[in-house]
Amino acid sequence: MELSFRPLTLEALDGARAEALCLFVGEGERPLTGLAGLVDWRLAGRLSGMIRSGLLTGASGEALLTPPGARLPFEKLFLFGIGSMRDPAELSARVLEGLRRLSQAGVRDAALQLPAALPADEGARRLVEDEQAPARGLLFATDPAQVAETLAQTGAARPPDRRVVKVPAPEIPGAQPPPAREPAPRTGPQRYIPPPSSKGPKKRR
Repeated sequence: MELSFRPLTLEALDGARAEALCLFVGEGERPLTGLAGLVDWRLAGRLSGMIRSGLLTGASGEALLTPPGARLPFEKLFLFGIGSMRDPAELSARVLEGLRRLSQAGVRDAALQLPAALPADEGARRLVEDEQAPARGLLFATDPAQVAETLAQTGAARPPDRRVVKVPAPEIPGAQPPPAREPAPRTGPQRYIPPPSSKGPKKRR
């Protein structure tokens, strides 16, 4: 996975460009924090409403696909539950599992934040090394420059074709947020994330 980095701010969220947004939610994480909290704010509490209704619990293994709506610059919104996991190895495996499911669903680039209990530099290294995740990732972090620098140092001797680290140029102050998109024609959250079909079009005889 090729990584770029963004600070954990509403301005960076509004200016992000990716096909899908991937959120990892813990069981009992109330209120939502980090990137999930920013998204909930931007969506006027829609994620909190899903939690109150029981549609989103954050239980380990939970997976939802829901339309992001016109207020987010993404085409798809994926939500994955991580339960009460605190072990970095388990969290890393859960993150990679979720991203592989995105790749199976045909997603080529995704935005995400690593769970708080997973060290950002360790998690970013695992993302870069994984070959089954989407090709490109936009990683939100509290200190994106430090994560990028650490990752570049630890991966300096690795081949550059598969492991590339980029830090975007600073955003222009006062820049206008992107225009609102029309919501996707989906009707609501779905608990099944389908893998791509392995069958090609039928040949005519």
